[in-house]
Amino acid sequence: MNIRGIAINADAGLLDGKIDMLRQVLDYYSELGFSQVEIAPHGIGAVYCGHMDKVRLREVQKILSRYSFTYIVHGINALNLMLNDMINYQGFTASMEFAAAIGARIMVYHAGRYMSEENFLNRNRSRPTQSEKKLMWQRECTALQSMGDIAKKYDVVIAVENARPYLDAPNYCYAELLEDLARMIKNVNHGYVGITLDTGHAYLAACQYGYDLMAGVKAIAPYVRHIHLHDNFGRCCASWEKKQHELAAMGRGDMHMPIGMGIIPADGILACLQQYDGSITLEMRPRYKEYYAIALKNAQMLIS
Repeated sequence: MNIRGIAINADAGLLDGKIDMLRQVLDYYSELGFSQVEIAPHGIGAVYCGHMDKVRLREVQKILSRYSFTYIVHGINALNLMLNDMINYQGFTASMEFAAAIGARIMVYHAGRYMSEENFLNRNRSRPTQSEKKLMWQRECTALQSMGDIAKKYDVVIAVENARPYLDAPNYCYAELLEDLARMIKNVNHGYVGITLDTGHAYLAACQYGYDLMAGVKAIAPYVRHIHLHDNFGRCCASWEKKQHELAAMGRGDMHMPIGMGIIPADGILACLQQYDGSITLEMRPRYKEYYAIALKNAQMLIS
């Protein structure tokens, strides 16, 4: 492996569009010794209704330039290229524009969902048929090819992230299964479209669906362009369960704990990625702030 740096996420919910909070977060990450930061345009309030706020972008650029960090961008979480919705395309392009503007070379994108999260609890929802899923899958594939052409102009690689599972919405996303995500990227066949391997999501899905985690990692290995490293206990929860203090106590859900606090076999996962050349983001929830330094040391030990 050639690890180009260890990043930490600037949590979008914590920032909540606040410039002063961005400064505080970056100061803290610099003190801890992180070399890279993953930041989201929606976290810092740079995109509204799919369009870039140029004034806010300039404010953010000015702040980021004061630090020695290399930056990675996490695209807007709600983006879904399976939907025939112009705002998704506009928001996707705005996320790439944001990445280019701050000098980032990776933009993480949550894989398209057959059923969007906002519809999980909709009583009137209808599950797409297999034929509808095929059409949506092809729409995502075609859209990623088009977005890949735009990404090439920006010199930003789109890294499609594997999805976490939910108890109340099984198979809502093809990318819950790593092999299926590999199939998508193989079909997209674009040099500027790859994969973000999220270790926490992959472990939850392997436990929930009973698939071979290491076989899945090996399937996506040729396409991995970025890694999200965090920990959990492999116990899935429902989409409506949001109270992290309760979930953590029972070891359930997508906990985003510092690596080493849960039971994910991170060493085995990384061993399957010997040809990987890129960065690792320790994607942790703000509730674990006091453990960030330990997480960095644990990650450094893993990759050494």
